[in-house]
Amino acid sequence: MGGRALTEVEPENGFGDRQYTFCIAGTQKSGTSTLSAMLDKHRMIQRAPKKEMHYFDDEKRDWTSGDFSDFMVPAKRPRPQLMGDATPLYLWWPQALDRIKAYNPDMKIIAIFRDPIERLFSQWVMNVNRWPDVAPDWPEFLTRFAPDGLEDQIPADANVDGYRMNSGVVRGYYGAQLERAHALMGADQVHVLEFRSFLTDYRNALDRLTEFLGIHAFRKYPDLPHSMPGKPTVVGTPPTGADIAGLVDRYRQDFSVFKKLSGLDVSQWPLQRLLDGDVEPDELAAQYAKKVVATPEHD
Repeated sequence: MGGRALTEVEPENGFGDRQYTFCIAGTQKSGTSTLSAMLDKHRMIQRAPKKEMHYFDDEKRDWTSGDFSDFMVPAKRPRPQLMGDATPLYLWWPQALDRIKAYNPDMKIIAIFRDPIERLFSQWVMNVNRWPDVAPDWPEFLTRFAPDGLEDQIPADANVDGYRMNSGVVRGYYGAQLERAHALMGADQVHVLEFRSFLTDYRNALDRLTEFLGIHAFRKYPDLPHSMPGKPTVVGTPPTGADIAGLVDRYRQDFSVFKKLSGLDVSQWPLQRLLDGDVEPDELAAQYAKKVVATPEHD
């Protein structure tokens, strides 16, 4: 069942309710907040009520009803505007893309990618700093919810909230995620960006994005938002060379698929450099270890 079409004016309801027409669906810790904030500055885009709506990963909903009437947004202006939901776990969350297609078959999917090992470590650091009492230490985080490939269902024995917070390794199967997105939505409805390229040449990236979304280019480019400084260290167990080598083996085949489907330049990604032998697992582990301390610092 498809969603309602974009509405310009409905006099009986002000300017009418509008449907979400694009989503920043991936990936976490890859600049999605920055990208969302910049797109919100475009005159043809209406800011969403909040950055992450978490609508399509809500497992308490009855997804068999086909009723999406509560996922419409009151228009603020009479002219057509786009509305985007920036929830970066949609790309990997089981069934999320199927639900998106049922809601709006024409939904455009935006995904920004970062090296999967680097992204995984960044997610762990964030989790431990935000939720130090409940977030697992690195060795456990590395093995919790770590299937051999992308899952079609949430594990039967998984707590949904725990699965959402502690799924790390599975989010790095980028090739399978793009395959699924292309199969469900069509490759022409999926736009990919590379994390560092976006930050270093964001105007060009925004031009390609506005073209993808079918709206005019920015008349005045927004400034690149200043990132919030994170904690320089995290209390826990640092990754080992064996951990890094294991991740290389785990992601090797999927990464090959991802490179073909995305067409992105990933030559400087740690995973590619590890595969090329330009850096050793122990070297990368040592770099990450500099950000990890065994005990908290005291004033």
